[in-house]
Amino acid sequence: MTLRVLTYNLFFGGADRFQAIQAVLAYANADIAALTEADDPEVVARLAGHLQMEHVWARGSGDRHIAVLSRFPVRAQKVYAAPPLTQAALEVRLDTPSGPLTVYAVHLLPYLLLPFELRRWQAVGRLLQVIRQNRPGPHLILGDLNAIAPGDRVLQARNPPPMRRLMRWQFGLVFRLAVPRLLRAGYVDCYRALHPHEDGFTWMPGNLTTRYDYIFADPQMAARLQTCDVLSDPPAVSTASDHLPVMATFR
Repeated sequence: MTLRVLTYNLFFGGADRFQAIQAVLAYANADIAALTEADDPEVVARLAGHLQMEHVWARGSGDRHIAVLSRFPVRAQKVYAAPPLTQAALEVRLDTPSGPLTVYAVHLLPYLLLPFELRRWQAVGRLLQVIRQNRPGPHLILGDLNAIAPGDRVLQARNPPPMRRLMRWQFGLVFRLAVPRLLRAGYVDCYRALHPHEDGFTWMPGNLTTRYDYIFADPQMAARLQTCDVLSDPPAVSTASDHLPVMATFR
């Protein structure tokens, strides 16, 4: 069978855009969906009900929370929300037709300023420590990392004025520490592996400038990777969130 895995930032919980978010998720028809900024547990439960999926919702240590929807049975779950994983990493172990699979849904701190990238670097280090300790077998890391991968462009001139003003503090430089830490640990950036020359921007539909949302595969899952794309359909993606979803398929 083909396994369809998605990551999607709901933008402040999405309660006022429920119908649009539901339309996007129904169109994507994912088997597993990691939802960042899933700040309203009632929205997550309603989405799961409409989509006939199991769900796990977890509270972060701040005001940003996280969730996973699954068509497969959830066998175990654990949230890591202590610093430096302040916006939470949610570990969910699933029984899939191809065998056990663990997903780590992750949301890291925003802003491209160096102090925030250092915090993201620390958070990735803590996540890797958790994974080494837990030995989960085949697994994926996915979510809104708010970090920039090596070689990726950021169209800063098109970003909102407050972001442009912030970046003046470091002369427009973009530091890349968090994503390389995952790559050095042996994870495959699913989108970049299949689209080496495309931007793959996920932030600000209608004025896309940055790729913040990722699906990383461990070597076992990377060997099964078939496709990975940023979804620009259905039309509801333009109003459902300030992010576009990313979908990967595995054989």
